[in-house]
Amino acid sequence: MFVIPGLTRNPVFLNWIPAGVCPVLDRGGNGGNSPAARHFVRAFSFEIGKPKKDILLMSLSPEILQDKFRGAILGCFLGDAFGSGFEGMEPDRAMFHMSILSKKFARKYTDDTDMTLALAESIIQCRGIDPEDMAKQFSLHCDLTRGYAIGTIRAVEALRVGFKWYEVARIVFENGSFGNGAAMRVSPVGLFYHHDPGGLQEAAIKHASITHVHPLGQWGAVMQACSVGLAVIQNPKEPFKKEQMLVNLREALWGGPIGYMKALNKIEEVLSRGKRLQAREVAQFLGNGVEAHLSVPSACYIAITYSPDFCDAIRSAISLGGDTDTIAGMVGAIVGAHVGEKGLPVEWIEQLEDGPRGRSFARGLSDRLFETWWKIHQTSSG
Repeated sequence: MFVIPGLTRNPVFLNWIPAGVCPVLDRGGNGGNSPAARHFVRAFSFEIGKPKKDILLMSLSPEILQDKFRGAILGCFLGDAFGSGFEGMEPDRAMFHMSILSKKFARKYTDDTDMTLALAESIIQCRGIDPEDMAKQFSLHCDLTRGYAIGTIRAVEALRVGFKWYEVARIVFENGSFGNGAAMRVSPVGLFYHHDPGGLQEAAIKHASITHVHPLGQWGAVMQACSVGLAVIQNPKEPFKKEQMLVNLREALWGGPIGYMKALNKIEEVLSRGKRLQAREVAQFLGNGVEAHLSVPSACYIAITYSPDFCDAIRSAISLGGDTDTIAGMVGAIVGAHVGEKGLPVEWIEQLEDGPRGRSFARGLSDRLFETWWKIHQTSSG
């Protein structure tokens, strides 16, 4: 039997599952689905002293799961590269220049994708989150000509001259950064820990601590990572289960800064009315800035509203103006984790730069990330 950590074998739990929903766990089933053929995961159900919410099981083949890993990494790359040309614009101006997206030319990524790739390499190397190795990967691979913020530039430069990973976060901001830099790069954490909600939350905060020690910066990374993880377990052919996702995100953010809970309340209110906010309304109510609490909720709202339509989701993110490359990159990671690479626009992918650390490298890296995850959990299946 293939047992994903977090899926209990308690008889009460087994009795709760309707017969036939999960043959491997169904006591009456023949267990014919091998770990190499099927992968059973649950929606996030956090055990933090509150009543357990509904547990949703979804069967994913390894091929679909691998495609979702690719989709998240390439989706971040796409959102970042296509959104970077609109950074700093007001919503109306961004909308006016939207025709740029239909033009074909080489699209270069910025610091968002650069750090995402470095983080993925560290997770593969260490089979999880190791801040010391992350610092090493950032020091080796971060290309500071790709639009890095001054704070991150100073942090990376400090690492390169010998500062310890736990020393650099307060070099620029004494009380810690509440920017969205940790959230923008966190999608590999959401992918690697999608099966383990408690581990995901811990890993997101631990990974953020190198550059972001302010709670708003750290919990923005938690919200984004959880959104990616939840997207992985969604059916790629169907829209998001929006209400359940909000429940899961609320549990994930329990104990964090109140601003994220307030943002979820706003999103829930809008969705309950069955209408989509216009770009200027999203920017007004949820934000479009470089602060984590004024950008991650916007990315989450757009992703769950527009997915599985990747192109519309990215257009909507860009139309917010402001920090367009980061918000579109976060939206791309969430939607990409939902629909997989097969749901991404081929004509857009072909425009992505393909140098030494370009689109081919990113695709191969996502495959290595999946293979590392899969080997760990095949071994744990017994």
